[in-house]
Formats: sequence, structure tokens, C-alpha cells
Amino acid sequence: MRAFSRTPGSVMPGIGQHPRYRQNQSMDPRILGFLGRAMSLEFSAGQHYMAQSSLAKQRQESQFADDFLALANEEFRHASMLTDRLVAHGALPSGSVLQPAMPAVDVVESLQTCAEHEAGLIDLYAQAQAWCANVGAQDDLALFTQLLQEEQAQLQRIQQWLAAYQPPMQQPMQAMNQNPRSFV
Repeated sequence: MRAFSRTPGSVMPGIGQHPRYRQNQSMDPRILGFLGRAMSLEFSAGQHYMAQSSLAKQRQESQFADDFLALANEEFRHASMLTDRLVAHGALPSGSVLQPAMPAVDVVESLQTCAEHEAGLIDLYAQAQAWCANVGAQDDLALFTQLLQEEQAQLQRIQQWLAAYQPPMQQPMQAMNQNPRSFV
């Protein structure tokens, strides 16, 4: 096991653990906070989408299972982009706290919970985008703008799936139990 020393005065785990690509003495700690929070939300969303994919498989809804898995992969790609940005700042991701995956009894409930995850990410990226624009952090602004647009597109896709969803037709219990030749 190897012990690492932190940069004197650093409160961020991973700061100063490897050489920086660019020396940025005026790094805004809020930007690192946005990056870290985004990492946690992206991993939480990815974990949630993988759980929804498994639940959809259990319900024999293979197309939705594949769609949820595609969403999970997009979220993990976002986490990779965030990691790249953290490394560019000379930091490493600290321990992420993930939100638990939520159970869903049907596709509609699954899609609604997915929309909630997307809304949280959109809110965070809008705040991060505004902050970066105010402080002139152009590289971070570009990343948060791209991620905001991709999350908005994902939310729109989820909302379209919700609007287009037609539940399987189920016969009412009364009709199934009645004999067509019966007088009763």
C-alpha cells in the first residue's frame, strides 16, 4: 500500500496526487464541486437505468430493457467525460455517494423515475453552466453545456416513450370468468 500526501491546505480528495496538465492556481472550488456532484448523479442514474433494464427483462419487455441499458451506457460515458475534466484540473474523483435504484412495477413507473433522474442532472448542469459562464471557465462551460444538451435530449426521449407507451391489453377478470354459453 502506498501513502499519498495531499497538497497542503487541500480539502479535496485526490488533489495534487498526480501532475497537472495545466497549472491552474485560480481553480474555482465550486467547479470541482459541480464536477464531483455530477459524477455522483451520473453514476446514480446509470445504476438506476441498469436496474430498470433488469426489471424490464423480468417483465418480458425486451425493447425497454435494451433502451434502459442504452441510457445507462450514455450516463457512464458522461461519467467518463467528467473524470477527464477532473484530471485536467489536477484532481481525481473522490468517493461518490449513489442514490439507491428505485423499484418500479411497470414501464410507466420506470420511465417516471428515469425522468426524475434526468431532471436532477439537468438542474445541476444548468447551475454549473451559469456559474462557469459567470467566472469565465470556458472549458468547463463547454463540457457542462454539452452534458446539459445531452441530458435534455435523454429526458425528451423518455417523455416520448411515456407518451407513446400502450400497455398490453388485458381482458377484464369478469370477461375471462364468464362462459359465453352461460345464462348467468
